[in-house]
Amino acid sequence: MLTLSVGISVGAAVGFSASASAQAEQARPLALTDVMQFREIDQRQISDTGNTLAFAAVPDYGDREGIVVRVSDGTTISVASAHEPKLSADGNWVVFTRQPTLLQRERAESREEERALYHHAVLVDVLNASKKEFPQVSQSAFTGDGRFLVLQHDQDYSKENGSEEGRLLRLIDLRSNEQTLINNVTHFTVASEGSRLVYQQQAATANGDDQSDTDNEDKEDKEESKNPRVSLVMYDTAQHRGTTLMDVTDQQFSKLSFSPNGQRLAFHVSPKESDYEETPHALWMWAAGEGTQQLTVDREGFILSEHSPQRWSDDGERLFIGHRPTPAKKADPIGRPESKDDLYNLERLLSDRRLQVWHGDDDMIIPHQRQSQRNLNRATAMAVWHVNDQRLVTLSDDVREAMFPTDHPQALLARDSQPYSREITWDGFYHDLYHVNLNDGSRTQVAARLPSFERGSLSPDGRYVVYVNDYQLHAFDSQSGSTHQIGSNVSVSWVDEENDRPMEAVPYGIGGWHADSSALWVYDRFDIWQVPVAESAHDQAVNLTQVGREHTQQYRVLDTDDLDVININQPVLLRGYNEQLKTSGFYQLALTDNAPAQLEVLVEGEKTWRFIARTEDKSQLFYTEEDFRTFPDVWVADAPLQSPRQLTDVNPQRHDFIWGNAQLVEWESTHGEPLQGILITPDNYDPNKRYPVLVYYYEKFSQRLYNWNQMRVNHRPNFPFYLGQDYVVFLPDVHFRLGAPGPSATESLVPGVEKIIEMGVADPDAIGLHGHSWSGYQTAFVVTETDMFSAAVSGAPVSNMTSAYSGIRWGSGLARQFQYEKGQSRLGVSMFEDLDPYIKNSPVFFADKINTPMLIQFGDKDEAVPWEQGIEYYLALRRLDKPVVMLHYEGEPHHLQQFANKIDYTIKMLEFLDHHLKGADAPSWWTEGLEFQVYD
Repeated sequence: MLTLSVGISVGAAVGFSASASAQAEQARPLALTDVMQFREIDQRQISDTGNTLAFAAVPDYGDREGIVVRVSDGTTISVASAHEPKLSADGNWVVFTRQPTLLQRERAESREEERALYHHAVLVDVLNASKKEFPQVSQSAFTGDGRFLVLQHDQDYSKENGSEEGRLLRLIDLRSNEQTLINNVTHFTVASEGSRLVYQQQAATANGDDQSDTDNEDKEDKEESKNPRVSLVMYDTAQHRGTTLMDVTDQQFSKLSFSPNGQRLAFHVSPKESDYEETPHALWMWAAGEGTQQLTVDREGFILSEHSPQRWSDDGERLFIGHRPTPAKKADPIGRPESKDDLYNLERLLSDRRLQVWHGDDDMIIPHQRQSQRNLNRATAMAVWHVNDQRLVTLSDDVREAMFPTDHPQALLARDSQPYSREITWDGFYHDLYHVNLNDGSRTQVAARLPSFERGSLSPDGRYVVYVNDYQLHAFDSQSGSTHQIGSNVSVSWVDEENDRPMEAVPYGIGGWHADSSALWVYDRFDIWQVPVAESAHDQAVNLTQVGREHTQQYRVLDTDDLDVININQPVLLRGYNEQLKTSGFYQLALTDNAPAQLEVLVEGEKTWRFIARTEDKSQLFYTEEDFRTFPDVWVADAPLQSPRQLTDVNPQRHDFIWGNAQLVEWESTHGEPLQGILITPDNYDPNKRYPVLVYYYEKFSQRLYNWNQMRVNHRPNFPFYLGQDYVVFLPDVHFRLGAPGPSATESLVPGVEKIIEMGVADPDAIGLHGHSWSGYQTAFVVTETDMFSAAVSGAPVSNMTSAYSGIRWGSGLARQFQYEKGQSRLGVSMFEDLDPYIKNSPVFFADKINTPMLIQFGDKDEAVPWEQGIEYYLALRRLDKPVVMLHYEGEPHHLQQFANKIDYTIKMLEFLDHHLKGADAPSWWTEGLEFQVYD
């Protein structure tokens, strides 16, 4: 039996204390401009030793702020208008990019003028809490040993300071503050370890006034100026010495890539001009103490590509590169006609043709081909260079094959989806999975026709591949080439028990491997199982956490190494989440020989805890904690979770505003399915008063009970903003039945709203419904079946499944058919097998039943839902004299991008709901509309 010990428990009943009540009396409602200024933590960086935290605090609209926290004592250093923090190796220094302020950018009269605004670098001395700024910097980095800061100035500053042919490079010794300036540098790269950097330098040219071309020497100078010498220089900051690795005149360097320890450098050399559609590259390598040599990486029928991934393994023993098929020579352009006969030259006339042929036998439909083309033009067939053996091993001959470099020393996995390209249109994504040997390039098929989400897990020694197929757990043994079932002694499911889509269920996943590859940890819905992998193993799968299913508590492993290895010799850090209560926490699982596993509670309760990182020595844990009232600031604790300290306070203004309290509500659908939802009441909630309610939903939202609401102005209603306007917000879950997504929404939502009316919270005559995309569809349908809602907002809805079925998702180029047959729409059949569910689930066919005022929103560049779906719905309601307005935002995609449009939609949403739910005066755009506007 598992032993469970309890540590810290945090939580309190939903409600508000006397202090919270006092704060609420002085708080004010959020204005939209207040929402814009709330910030999020972005670009977070933590030093390996855990002594420094750096990040950018980013508002929805406004200026970023760079922030550095000295972890030992909480000292905070801020840098205005800064982002992109980089930390030195020891964490004692941070460099930010300071960008122009929002006001400066907004005052620019053109995009060109805005782009011309300068960026600066700001160096923060963490120990002394001081800052120093360097003007007009385009790139910054620390050397791997953390001793030098490397800055590259922009072109204008460089020219002003004598660097005419390239940018000025500045090397700053952080100990002595001595500086070294290097002119005419085009680009540079630093090694991640050690003291080296490499840069490309262009030779300076003479700037004399004599422009005569009669002198031979002047001719030579002019020729050289057209094709100047370019040098690749290795610079060692520890020795203050640069060494030229190579000089070229008609060629160029690219893909400068240090091995992890900085002892080798790989780079490409290519001609500046080429007769081919794609320029062939050559691979060179420098090694400390060995010099520079060109590597033999030629492959028949292929060239080394400029798009080569150039990825080193962590041990520096393998370099992954990529080739592309040998390109054709550039075609001679067809010139302008020089005679009357040229006017009638058919080849010339046809050269302006713009034609796409949509063939019924195409593997992919043309829009999908178009969207895939850019990636295909950059895709490479992978090979690996074994450094010690000085040999190339080809791993793939097909640029369309999905193959990703890893740190596994023996093998990697490849996915080939081409046999199933045609089926993507209606059946979704599949692939064949292969085990590829890195030493000789040999490959063996692991499994065929796996769903795209099942990518397999490779054991640390590269021998086994574990995957789920047909709901069972399988292990492929690359030594024998055979496959066997594992974990067969358990009665639990390895895949989603609640899957409600007509497609294969998604596996719960794998937590990691034992270092010796003898076993791995696999998840069921709640618990973690240790599963032996060898076919000859007699041990059965063992439930390590045991109590998860009993308590509806889900446990998951938090951190493993690069090979997904779990260190079972030390307590393993877990995160837990309770499906029923929505609580979470951190836990430790300790394995001991011949004894039950011990599960220890580190912290748990009515908050959401999220893991960020642990230091290399595991002595410190960085994490966030949040709930609806609490922003997820960064905390640190000593291992395992002792002496926790809050490190950041990114939104102290939160306490100035009316906020709210979230509680869990439970009910049953009309089909008897148990459901949950979140009821959010404002700080000044009066239990003797009934409130207008905004219902917002998608599929499942109850898991957000203890989540902070993202403070942004966008297509979603901002919950604290509405609470300040004296609304209650309700987030109900929806249970979907196969073939009936529309009715399922009604069956779930109506009894949920009846529940909060029964609780005395909701005014039954003031319920508003809001959904976007999938819930936009549900909203458009629900009002055909009930008059419960006084107003409804439907963003980007599908209104007619019969016309949407054969539409295109223009963002991906995919046909929409798979979405209805196998995906989110959950119909489960093609329209030709059974037309009935397509009609019965289409709100446009039942528009005559709608009595709810409807606000529709669409962008005419929607890449997910054809915006004609909104037009169909609007025209149906208009023809039937139903109250409807469609907000058409020009040039906008599925989610609004232009900030002006986000603000406009947010304002109009509130005006619309205030009018219909609170009796406010109707806005003129609702009663009278707006005349057609022409925008530049």
